[in-house]
Amino acid sequence: MEYFLESIASSLYKEFGNTLNRHCLVFPNRRAGLFFLKYLAARLDKPVWEPSVLTVSELFRSESVLQTAGNEILLFELYKVYNKLRKSAESFDSFYFWGDMLLNDFDDVDKYLVDASLLFRNVLDIKNIDLQFGGLSESQTEVVRKFWLNFNPEIPTDHKAGFISIWSVLSDLYSEFRSSLRSRNLAYEGMIFRDMAENDKAAILSGGPYDYVHFIGFNALNECEKRVMVRLKKEGKARFYWDYDESFITDSSCGSAGLFMRGNLKHFGNDMPAGWNCRTFLSSGNSAVRRRVIDTSSDIAQVKLVPELLSDLPDINNENAHHTAVVLADENLLIPMLTSLPGDFGDINITMGYPLRQTQVYTLIRGLMDLQRNSKIIDGIAQFAYRDVEGILKNSLISAFISESSGKILAGIREAGILSIRADYFEENNPLRFIFSKPESPSMLSDYFRSILSLIASPGKQTSADGQDAKSNNNILNEFIYRVVLSINRLESICESGEVSFSPDTYMRILDRILRTQSVPFSGEPLSGIQIMGLLETRALDFRNLIVLSVNEGILPSVSSPSSSFIPFSLREAFGLPSVNHQESVYAYHFYRLLQRAEDVTFIYNSNSEGLRSGEMSRFLIQMNYDPLLKPDFVGLNLEIKSHSYVNEIVNRTKEHSQKLSSRYILNNKNKLLSPSAINMWLHCRMKFFYRYVCGLKETPKVRDEIDNALLGTIIHSVMQRIYSSFNMLTVTKGTVEELMNNRDLIDQVITTAINTEMKRTNDPSGSVNEAVVGNVLHAIVLRALAADLVLTPFRILGLEKPVVFSLNIATENGEQEIFTGGIADRIDIKDGVTRIVDYKTGTISDRITSIADLFKDDRAREHDGWLQTLLYCEAYLAEEACLVIRPSVYKMKKRPGENNSDMLVIDKHVLADYMAIRDEFLELLRATIISIFNPEEPFVMTKDRINKCRYCPYRGLCQR
Repeated sequence: MEYFLESIASSLYKEFGNTLNRHCLVFPNRRAGLFFLKYLAARLDKPVWEPSVLTVSELFRSESVLQTAGNEILLFELYKVYNKLRKSAESFDSFYFWGDMLLNDFDDVDKYLVDASLLFRNVLDIKNIDLQFGGLSESQTEVVRKFWLNFNPEIPTDHKAGFISIWSVLSDLYSEFRSSLRSRNLAYEGMIFRDMAENDKAAILSGGPYDYVHFIGFNALNECEKRVMVRLKKEGKARFYWDYDESFITDSSCGSAGLFMRGNLKHFGNDMPAGWNCRTFLSSGNSAVRRRVIDTSSDIAQVKLVPELLSDLPDINNENAHHTAVVLADENLLIPMLTSLPGDFGDINITMGYPLRQTQVYTLIRGLMDLQRNSKIIDGIAQFAYRDVEGILKNSLISAFISESSGKILAGIREAGILSIRADYFEENNPLRFIFSKPESPSMLSDYFRSILSLIASPGKQTSADGQDAKSNNNILNEFIYRVVLSINRLESICESGEVSFSPDTYMRILDRILRTQSVPFSGEPLSGIQIMGLLETRALDFRNLIVLSVNEGILPSVSSPSSSFIPFSLREAFGLPSVNHQESVYAYHFYRLLQRAEDVTFIYNSNSEGLRSGEMSRFLIQMNYDPLLKPDFVGLNLEIKSHSYVNEIVNRTKEHSQKLSSRYILNNKNKLLSPSAINMWLHCRMKFFYRYVCGLKETPKVRDEIDNALLGTIIHSVMQRIYSSFNMLTVTKGTVEELMNNRDLIDQVITTAINTEMKRTNDPSGSVNEAVVGNVLHAIVLRALAADLVLTPFRILGLEKPVVFSLNIATENGEQEIFTGGIADRIDIKDGVTRIVDYKTGTISDRITSIADLFKDDRAREHDGWLQTLLYCEAYLAEEACLVIRPSVYKMKKRPGENNSDMLVIDKHVLADYMAIRDEFLELLRATIISIFNPEEPFVMTKDRINKCRYCPYRGLCQR
């Protein structure tokens, strides 16, 4: 089957021969023009001058003296005009977000030749609509009336008042903005289009340099394009070549694909060569055509499938590979696509450009922006958030040129627990000293970014065996850096003009927006090899083999949000501006036109419905499924799901394991205590004990920027110690506790001091919202603890945060050994001859146990940990001090006072009033447990409670649970 552009190339060469250089050929995009020239060259038998090949934008710009300005320049010009009209003090920071929306609206207004004064007329009185909107058609007037009735400006709100206030100046803003741009010889694209359409003296419209202007492969036309085409047609200088299937015109089997084509044919006719058949594979029902749909479980699965699909295509070689295309409906798949293709796959041509936002250079710039946004100046010194510092130091572009290992620097910060890092922390490292500085103005930010980019720029000199590849990588890196520097320079030129002042934060937002929209073009032979492109790059092109990825609803069609326009939907419809329906028809045409001559088509979509994804196939595939001529085959992608390699739930103890435990706890005696935490860990998961105390795998220190449950407990202990610190070895009376409870300022001050201490915050008084909320929670918890103490008064405090230690003799394979255990008791007090060992607990604590043996059961729940620890402290205190009566006391800090919040241990139905009553049984069970810990025959076993114990365990990955 002859392709669309091939047929036109043959026809034009046959008719005009060597005089085609006097013709202008206009295409929807440059790619179509390149393919046309390829087909034309194949028909030449001698050198000729090639015709003028332009896109429609290039055609319109060729007649204009105005230069198309960049988006950021347009925004600044618009802001200056807006301030002049509104005479408001609105900052550019506030204007920036909706100013960009206005630029898009003005572009549409011009391209569709809308009378801006009518569109932006301020309707103050609904009864005067007909008078206010004189000149509108009857249908337009009705739509406008309905809009303002629904908007109902008679019921005032802040949003409505703001909308009407801005709407009232839009007409003047539009005209003044255009005048301002024209005075500087600048324009946006729609403005150039309108000038061309309304310019009766345009050279191309009145005789011009060309014999004919050929419009090839268009579909949806704006009003400017239509007007130019109509005038050229009247002059007898235009020809039109429309690519469509007859089903677009005769029925609706392809949805709205023919919506615009029917109007184009009616107004302009079709100059396709005689004998051209509009009955393509879409309406012929050719049995040789293969169409199939594959659903996958992820985006990555889609791109991983492509190499296999390409290798299955028959007879692909260097000569015909350009007839095969991989179409990425979701252009974010470009990078995964490139990494999925094998290195020996042959020539690949990429039409889309490498997105700058997906490069390591952009990641670094974005990290530097976050570093600056979240930094503070305290006492004249810049301080940076740990999370941002970590991101910068882990960036490979930075870690490559600093002398000291970034991992070592971060380890030092984590060990010190520094949340907010001062700039002088990096004083001795020259590159880092500059990176961790704080520019104070947009112009200084430009120098800051450029200087850092110059540090990472590679000279491209390689001497290694793989020097060629390394040099290529360096050249690519430098190209990315060059593109970023160009963007910085463009933005800096605006900053230096002094006409608009804005904050560093806005500067970074604008720069980020510019970088995210940039792409770096690939170099190479554009018509060689398999083509990888986005859907819009396929316009007017035909391919024999197609693989289309991400054919999901919401991606195909890709429809912009209605909120991206300041002009409401109903008014856009009334004035003929493009709307959601317009975009859906455009994508329908592109989709179905691509299938007209394709012999082998594979559609792939992601059926995973996680997050915001619906997991639904595109409406276009659903339409095809109900058309007998187009119905594709549906194929499920069967993936072999393999479980993780098996990890034995039991680790038998070796001699090395026993030696490590002995050297840690027996040989060192008092230098290393067998802590209550270690004993509790052995009891609720022996495997966790193995990782922590035998293998020595400690959790990586965390620098917390918010207060989590673990840190909350530490802070509560600190607060309670500080509150009672002045009463150590003194008696606390009822009046004392009441005074403390009523002194909110004192409690809040103690809480703030404790938070700042634990967060390693020395001279930064500010805190996060999280800390403010936690502060209120802590205040309530402290009052509960004081309320419990109030009932107890008077009592005497014997110690705060007091270390207590005792030893046990146990039988080991090396004979009887002395094991030391103990810890730090939160508080020890005495009342009426009864000594209490008090422990503050914020976690879950059991209200009762059935027996002391419950505390020593294997694989038991963690809610018994607090009681075992406190009983152990009772024994340790007895070893140092003689007591008549001693008992454990656990304050369940998160529970409200009541019957179930007693601080006393309940065994079965009996309250433990004296530790001595259960001392012998407790010591016997404790000794048996410690013996099992050091017993060389005892294995290390994983817990059976996966749900409660494994969910947040730091060693979960090692157990593969």
